[in-house]
Amino acid sequence: MRILQLCHKPPRPSQDGGCRAMDALTRGLLTDGHEVKLLSIATEKHPWRAADLDAEYIQQTGIETVHLDTRVNRVDAFANLLTGDSYNISRFHAPEFEQLLVHVLRRQVFDLVIFESLFTAPYLPLVRHYCDGPLVLRAHNVEHRIWELMAAETEAFTKRMYLQHLAERLKAYEVNALHDFDAIAAISAKDCEDFKALGCTCPVFTLPFGLDDSELPPAAPGPIDHVFHIGAMDWDPNVQGVQWFLDQVWPTVLRELPEAQLKLAGRKFNDQLDVQRTNTTVLGEVPDAWDVLCDSGIMVIPLRSGSGMRIKAIEAMAAGRPVVSTSLGMEGIHGQHGTHFFIADDANSFAQRIIDLHNNPRQAQEIGEAARAFIETEFSNQALTQSLIRSIQRIFYL
Repeated sequence: MRILQLCHKPPRPSQDGGCRAMDALTRGLLTDGHEVKLLSIATEKHPWRAADLDAEYIQQTGIETVHLDTRVNRVDAFANLLTGDSYNISRFHAPEFEQLLVHVLRRQVFDLVIFESLFTAPYLPLVRHYCDGPLVLRAHNVEHRIWELMAAETEAFTKRMYLQHLAERLKAYEVNALHDFDAIAAISAKDCEDFKALGCTCPVFTLPFGLDDSELPPAAPGPIDHVFHIGAMDWDPNVQGVQWFLDQVWPTVLRELPEAQLKLAGRKFNDQLDVQRTNTTVLGEVPDAWDVLCDSGIMVIPLRSGSGMRIKAIEAMAAGRPVVSTSLGMEGIHGQHGTHFFIADDANSFAQRIIDLHNNPRQAQEIGEAARAFIETEFSNQALTQSLIRSIQRIFYL
């Protein structure tokens, strides 16, 4: 099949879970023998750096990008209040990218177009004008849920009201957009059910994040000598979650385990996050996340707002690391609490799970081994990609 993949940020360099998910799909499609053309928006947060990529990837995907300034602008945000538009979405809609789309669609014919995330949805009418093939939304989250939960977690009244306003606008846009696509590929079963509950009538199926066999690191069991978190700190749900962990969970852990160490990895650590805590080290952005994931530690995912699937949870489990997470942090990963990971939604339970794993290295190793085996079986990228294509071919008789 000839497939056009539209991205709201370049899949490579893979700076976060969204990039990793898009890149996994690209690799899966190419490995399965499909032709892929990749068009992407690039931003200040996610720039396009061709020099960082190998020539084979650029040649295989024919990737082209347009740089847009999607940074939040107070003047634009205020002006947006006077319209009925979603400010979250409008920042990604620009004539420059439309021009690139027209240029490509006039010269190439595609059997399928995959829209990566709701933020590419503004370009759907233009693509439909030129393309007769199915237009599929690959939904990384139920986007408005993220903002609803962020608002609920925000104490400042004015900020909470504004976040609720953004969530309402975004929900209205999201619900309308769901009816415009020919199919929805949700990243988790929970998101799949949420889309149906929102009234989506087109086919909805699940396409989780997957790992190639070649990506899986060697199993490296070892002593549990620290706790770690890895995640970008320019994503508000990560900031809220880590701050909650530092304020509510970590002090309890230290009372029981005064020598315990916490390592925080991820880009864009800044002043909005108070990380000055006992036995806490900020690694910041790391060249290779696998180096952190494969180190001997307990991964924590203290997520309290958000949607979709936590890519780093899958990668940590693939590395054989024991994971302690909130329920939200493990959405879409249909393993078993107590067998493949531990779930804890309040501060005391979260701390106790960490303490128990630290004090019982045999259990920590067993959880890590079971997690790795689970990921190898359930999250094969090639199998997931082939399932996607079979679903689309069956639905649209391709």
